[in-house]
Amino acid sequence: MSDLFREQYVDLATREERIRIFGEECLSIMPERCLEEGLTLEIGCGHGHWLTAYSESKPEDACIGIDLITKRIDKSNRKKEKRNLPYLFFFKTEAQEFLENFPHSISFKRTVLLFPDPWPKKRHHKRRLIQHPFLDLLAARSVPNAELCFRTDHQDYFSWAVDQINCIDSWNLDPEAAWPFEHETFFQNILPEYQTLIAKLHCTKS
Repeated sequence: MSDLFREQYVDLATREERIRIFGEECLSIMPERCLEEGLTLEIGCGHGHWLTAYSESKPEDACIGIDLITKRIDKSNRKKEKRNLPYLFFFKTEAQEFLENFPHSISFKRTVLLFPDPWPKKRHHKRRLIQHPFLDLLAARSVPNAELCFRTDHQDYFSWAVDQINCIDSWNLDPEAAWPFEHETFFQNILPEYQTLIAKLHCTKS
């Protein structure tokens, strides 16, 4: 996060309130059907290339992209405004804080992670997003039969993600599921090869 952001939102309570306010703004714009169906969430949306293209192809869907880099969110919002996509939102935040504090009247039908940081050093593995606590939190914030779509060029991280998902009850790998929308991103263009997995939520929310 930028120094300015840290100065403005230095304490957790302030960041949590910021997320709740953003959620209320989304609620005021989205039609009821979006709340019933669930939203599409991209974690680590970068400059918004993939999610903007996805939103253009499915303008009836409500979509949120989050990232920790201010310039990325600014560029993403400019793309959204240029294309007049009212149900597409971009927001600077950390993933776990977002999922914990975004209004619980809003759930997600699809969560996308495109080439997240693999944190290759063993001592940094604890920073990888795909971990049991994250998967459980995401399950609690998702509609029944929701999808988790993950793509990486890092073999070890891919194997790690498979193992993490196989060890919990809430998500089930679906090798037959199709990627929701193909659109070349910066990383996808420069990477020689990558691997994809899709997991589906197979427990119903209480």
